[in-house]
Amino acid sequence: MIAFLTLCYIALLFILYKLGIIRLTLWWKLSPIAWKLLLVIALLIPMQWGAPSGTVNVYQKVLEVVPEVTGRVNTINVAPNQFVRSGDTLFSIDDELYRYRLASLEAQLELAKSNLARSQELMLHKHASQASVDQYSSEVKTLTAQIDEARYNLEHTNVKAPTDGYVTGLSLVEGQRVSNLPMRSWMSFVAADSHQVVMGVNQNTLRYVEPGQSVEATFKLYPGVIFEGKVESIVPITNQGQLSPSGSVPFAPNAQSVPQQYGVVLTLDTEQLAIYSLEQTIPSNAFSGAIGTASIYTETGKFTHIVRKVMLRMDAWLNFILPA
Repeated sequence: MIAFLTLCYIALLFILYKLGIIRLTLWWKLSPIAWKLLLVIALLIPMQWGAPSGTVNVYQKVLEVVPEVTGRVNTINVAPNQFVRSGDTLFSIDDELYRYRLASLEAQLELAKSNLARSQELMLHKHASQASVDQYSSEVKTLTAQIDEARYNLEHTNVKAPTDGYVTGLSLVEGQRVSNLPMRSWMSFVAADSHQVVMGVNQNTLRYVEPGQSVEATFKLYPGVIFEGKVESIVPITNQGQLSPSGSVPFAPNAQSVPQQYGVVLTLDTEQLAIYSLEQTIPSNAFSGAIGTASIYTETGKFTHIVRKVMLRMDAWLNFILPA
């Protein structure tokens, strides 16, 4: 923007010179340098904290689908990017062994209950001990708990959607064996309406940013479009401020450490998001992975806001021709 305004100034000088209004003295020849210096001091520097700008990205929660039981996949009930409701079945695991297990336990429970009843009757006539009754009573309780577990496993042979959303990158096939492994997921489930728009702001320009301030954003995905919104919150930590338990002594800060940007969570206009939503068959007002530029208009340096708005709109139109 500084270069553009400097070129405008030079063009104005050229016009004034051609009209004979000014003469190209040494001062006028050097004035573009003074003009550029003035713009940097009076406009560019205050704009850094009066209307900070940064990269913005749209994130969405992706859940790892891991079955509660192990077995062979019988049926897959969803297609890639097909919207499903919470509780809808995603895929089914062969339940034959789990049904056999449940039937076996139920038969054992019936026998244990019969043995308990006979033992209690015999104890009344002094033909059985209390230990025998206690043993069969314990068997009944144990088998009841095992039956509850077997029913739970049988019920969870149908793997269901944890919330409204859709499966993306579906590679699971019928006949594939799946298992309950914590480090291995079998589907990626995108939760609908869980999007979050986050903007990165430099540490030295964050000082006047507060929730509720106006925001404008443009995305590579939608060239020429300006989205309006508000600052929702400021993430009060960066990766550099995280101490993870590792058993090793963390390094002390040094002069070579590059200050990381803080995340600022934005709320964009939902009506605009709905108009430009890519998901025509999925009720989600987000376009996850979209990247672009956003500007925050703080309560200070308001005279710089108009320049920042012009710069953002220039970025929006340049998105038509610049891929990155």
